Amino acid sequence: MDYKYLDYREDDIVVKDFSKERLLNLANEIIEKDDQVKIATLSDELTISQVVKFFEKQGRSFTKTMIQNYVRVGVLPPPIDKRYYTKNHLIMLTLIDNLKNIYSLDEIKTVLEPIRNNPDIFEDDIIDTSNVYKNYLTMRKEAFNKWKESLPHLIDKVDDLLQENSVKDNDKDKAMAFMIALTIMAETIALKDMTGSIIREYIKQG
Repeated sequence: MDYKYLDYREDDIVVKDFSKERLLNLANEIIEKDDQVKIATLSDELTISQVVKFFEKQGRSFTKTMIQNYVRVGVLPPPIDKRYYTKNHLIMLTLIDNLKNIYSLDEIKTVLEPIRNNPDIFEDDIIDTSNVYKNYLTMRKEAFNKWKESLPHLIDKVDDLLQENSVKDNDKDKAMAFMIALTIMAETIALKDMTGSIIREYIKQG
């Protein structure tokens, strides 16, 4: 079943289709989002100010204090000669920026520890930094594609629940959006709990 939801404004009402097709299109937009770090032409000797400006052009918000804090807590290796940041730093900062939306810096640091033989340098990592991020993007896209495939079933399931709950027709648009968002939040929490279990059982020492 397709729904329409109302976007109220002062003088008009904009009606948009709330449908499987629209949600699938939204999912595709996220899947196709380009999160590659465009660093091919950059120097391996960037000051912290240059790093901040680089990310501003990429549409990411970093401050000097944030970057220095990442180094202080050990989630990011220190700059070369206490001054210069490399392409590997930029890649790792991008990964951190993605992960910190859900995970704490301590969790990110703990997950990264198994591939770091020396937390102060990139060169001894078990997996090259660029490959770590490339693998992350590949697996994220695959996971989202699998979720997108389940989306039509989710909409049908929510529709059944709304009918069981006797939700009025003129409220179904908002109720559908709420239930789908709530379901995604529940999935996110469940996956975060699973991540925590893996960290405790297989990664964290002591």
